[in-house]
Amino acid sequence: MPVAGWLTDPLVLARFVHFAACSLAAGTAAFAVLAVDGKNDTFARLMRRWRAIICVAAAIAALSGACWLLLVAAGILDRPIAEALADGDLRSVATGTQFGQFALARLALAALLVAPVWPSRLRLAVSLALIVLIAPAGHAGAQPGPWGDVHLAADAIHLAAAGAWLGGLPALALLLGAARRDPGALAAAAARTTARFSLLGIACVALLTASGIANSWFLLSGPGDLITTPYGKVLALKIALFAAMLSIAAANRFYLTPRLADPAAMRALQRNCLAELGLGLAVVFIAAVLGTLAPAAHRHGNTEIPSDAALVHIHADAVMADVTVAPGRVGRADVRIHLSSENLADFSARAVHLALRPPEADRPAVASDATLAAGAVWTVSGIELPRPGIWTVVLSIAPQQGAIVELDGPIVISD
Repeated sequence: MPVAGWLTDPLVLARFVHFAACSLAAGTAAFAVLAVDGKNDTFARLMRRWRAIICVAAAIAALSGACWLLLVAAGILDRPIAEALADGDLRSVATGTQFGQFALARLALAALLVAPVWPSRLRLAVSLALIVLIAPAGHAGAQPGPWGDVHLAADAIHLAAAGAWLGGLPALALLLGAARRDPGALAAAAARTTARFSLLGIACVALLTASGIANSWFLLSGPGDLITTPYGKVLALKIALFAAMLSIAAANRFYLTPRLADPAAMRALQRNCLAELGLGLAVVFIAAVLGTLAPAAHRHGNTEIPSDAALVHIHADAVMADVTVAPGRVGRADVRIHLSSENLADFSARAVHLALRPPEADRPAVASDATLAAGAVWTVSGIELPRPGIWTVVLSIAPQQGAIVELDGPIVISD
């Protein structure tokens, strides 16, 4: 999709606003707790402004998170948002999928942050939890097993560090502006606070770099993907913007911060903070785009999928499966199951059993043994799907050696 398409894509925009709002809440809370040094009347007024920023950011996070959930639910259900709301199917997505459950958790945390009554450290803990819980909604949340846990932890660290650094820049800019208008004791306190925020920024940059390398290891098949794949090219742009942010941050840390007694240096630092913030928002937008693209290292061996088919990809430690139901609607359908190992090689099995569980728990499943068609592709022909909704695909896979592997995942059957 070209850049113009990203700028008008509702899903990208909802993700961007949600990421930015969560970062602002977490960064402002981190700045107030970890960086602020000194107490006077002006700091008290700034504290009230920072609390207000957190409340507004949390409200925006809640609204954008709800929009994100609605857009994903409409995509899963393959119907307009209004129809999904009217039919009550949104509840099944919100409560029956991992994405929906974490989206509801973030909505609850954002609602807590809207109230400005929490102690500063508790507000920081809640705001960090808010941004960290974005991780399971991304590519890291779809990877199973111990390596999936490592990927999820790296993504969570990446989000927390980005929020603490980028989200703290507006609070720093406000402080520098207030210090320029009211020099004296506030200017000295602002200089100490800036130095402490600089140290926090260094720690965040180190965490961002380490966790970014870890994430790239999981999402890229090699450095060449940065110039040969759509995902890699967008990621390369994000890295370039991050490098530009680092150059400004380095100038701030090593040149301007030690000279804050000079009003010109303070003015320049405030200007650089705003420039750094602008680049950071561009990085956040690119991150929102990346979440909608297939990672370069996550290409699966599907043949061409019919336009009316329903598809689910299911991971397990030993095997993963692409399950296609065509047509993906009520009536008679054929099922294609392609098995592969984590390195994308075909997975050899002795037998595969398919069960499709209907949305109602008290209804019997549609079950059949699959037939080996070719290589690692198994098929089931002529199954009857009597009703629409979110069904559950259950596969029992008997490998050539070892115990049977169970896989399950949701699939949407339309009218």
